Amino acid sequence: MLFEELVITIMKAINLERTISSPFHLIKGKKSGQTIQDVGYYRLHPYFAVMPNLEKHLYDEVIRNLFSRQLLRDNDQVIDLTDKALAQAMPETTLNGWKYRGNEAVFLNRLSLIVQTLSYTSQQTNRFDPVHNAEDLQSWVKHYLKKINFRDPASVARFKAEMMESLESADVEERSKMVLMQRLTGLGWSGMTWEQIALTHDLHVLDVHLASVEALHAWLDVLEGNGFSMLSPLLDQVIQRSVLTESTQRTEKLFERGLSLAEIAAIRQLKTSTIEDHFVELAMNDPFFNFTPFMTSAMYEQIVNVSKKRNTKRLRDIKEELPDATYFQIRLALALREDQP
Repeated sequence: MLFEELVITIMKAINLERTISSPFHLIKGKKSGQTIQDVGYYRLHPYFAVMPNLEKHLYDEVIRNLFSRQLLRDNDQVIDLTDKALAQAMPETTLNGWKYRGNEAVFLNRLSLIVQTLSYTSQQTNRFDPVHNAEDLQSWVKHYLKKINFRDPASVARFKAEMMESLESADVEERSKMVLMQRLTGLGWSGMTWEQIALTHDLHVLDVHLASVEALHAWLDVLEGNGFSMLSPLLDQVIQRSVLTESTQRTEKLFERGLSLAEIAAIRQLKTSTIEDHFVELAMNDPFFNFTPFMTSAMYEQIVNVSKKRNTKRLRDIKEELPDATYFQIRLALALREDQP
């Protein structure tokens, strides 16, 4: 999947419902209530936080290109794709952003430093400039290397064999795997920059960034599901075990103790709107979430019916028809819509 295809895929889901900047925030993994809410509303989990370091000027460059090629119409209010864009078939992808939320970079940084160390030390060269200088990363890698007895040639051979076997099994384009390998550094070779890799493959730098993430997600899926004893430890704290963000998990624990929204906001010293965001996230992820402390069943039904009738999840449109409903109630009802009878 090319970066432009990623943007169009997201835009198709939120066409005429959200602004041009919405895909940017989603791709970066912004933890705002609106972005988290849209992940659930529009089933955009695969694309969340797949490029946390995405720069706005590069995203804007892609958007300008979409306008120039008549794939986007000028609409100050919302994304407005043309029929030409809507007709484009988008490729399948191995992206699983909600599961990793940018932590695939932790895996890659560990792997890069381990590969570099094994490459040098296996050739009796113990002095080199590490590719990563972060103390916590170096500490983790040093502990790992001691554990696998990294100076034993048999350990090095097993590591290499597992690496090649598992990556070969990853269900992703060979070009994406090559992008990953071109980033690695060892004795006698230096990892290429993103710009150099882009030139090699005749791609935009954003495309090779995305290709590496696709490859990593596919690779991590293989490592998680199979017994690769040398590589599996590198997954430590990489996979998000909870579907909820950390802050929402804390709110959930207080809610389970019987505290009200206002009480939770006071205890956590957060804005009421932030706690409301947490409840929307809880509602999206819990099919048994009890909404009755926040609205009546009749209000819930009204909101859902208006959303269906107008075929929209835009809060303002629903609010126009239901002025007595609060924006929080509308958001909560829409979050529950897929799970409630």
